[in-house]
Amino acid sequence: MMKVPPAISLPQGVRDILPEEAEKIAGIESSILSVFNGYGFKRVITPLLEYVDVLSLGMGRELEKSVLKFMDPSTGRVMAIRPDITPQVARLVATRMRDCPLPLKLYYNENVLRYQERGGARPEEVLQIGAEYVSAEASPDIDAEMIVMAADALKVLGIKDFKIDIGDVGFVKKVLSRLRVEESQIKRIKDAVAKKDNSGLELILDETGDAIDGRDREILLALTTFYGEEEVLEKAKEISGDPEDVKSLDYLHSVLDIIASKGFRDSITIDLGEVRGFDYYTGIIFEGFAMGVGKPLLSGGRYDTLVERYGYRARSTGFAFNVGNIVRVFENA
Repeated sequence: MMKVPPAISLPQGVRDILPEEAEKIAGIESSILSVFNGYGFKRVITPLLEYVDVLSLGMGRELEKSVLKFMDPSTGRVMAIRPDITPQVARLVATRMRDCPLPLKLYYNENVLRYQERGGARPEEVLQIGAEYVSAEASPDIDAEMIVMAADALKVLGIKDFKIDIGDVGFVKKVLSRLRVEESQIKRIKDAVAKKDNSGLELILDETGDAIDGRDREILLALTTFYGEEEVLEKAKEISGDPEDVKSLDYLHSVLDIIASKGFRDSITIDLGEVRGFDYYTGIIFEGFAMGVGKPLLSGGRYDTLVERYGYRARSTGFAFNVGNIVRVFENA
């Protein structure tokens, strides 16, 4: 009796790439990597699998939810298919490259697999091309260089009218750290700020009574509107007046000045209410967008505590291109 063959299909979230699209991807990779090489970045290759307890050292809580886990039958330890390359680079720097002089300028061109929540949890394979800049200390020059390099790559790709949104999660953290309310309320406040929901935020603040003073209340409500040009920074300084807040805003202003000097000022917008990666990033965060595609082409920021979680004190910043979203830009052109 002839056996019935199994259904020939792929697991959810992964796909084959046929020659025409593969050729487009190769062109995108070549353009981006030529820019990275021009800025002095060197390639590293990290493994597809990691032990979950090691990988978790460098992941934020949101990223942990996206990990595909399974048991290693030989050791009994839980393993994962990497959902992101950045924690792997942090581990690599802290272990294999800790004797290398800083700064380290590294890039990668790899696939990741992560669960996405939209439409029900399902895995999705993403091709990332990213860069990490590891240094002894943070500086506006380094953050500006990363953003300018991302903009240069988009320009070399021939993507017109792109925008890079820049925020500072460190500024938002400083504001929220002053609040004397329960963690559940802080989460609701943060969610309302993320959604730019001014009326919803006002209701939440009303519930806290006198726990939040008038100045912090004004800043929180203003965060939903702090989007636009450089005057946003001046307005934020005026409302806050707190020296630590002003310090963060001055740092961001320095970054913007350097970007402007490189000819990309018109490609930049400011969003002080951005809280993406709140428990992962420590300072400047940014995302790149283009007409016709609603998802970011690139995202990144500063994560100064990341390498230190693996036992080596260093500061780091980086970003990654989502190659699939870049392909969609050209398909929709």
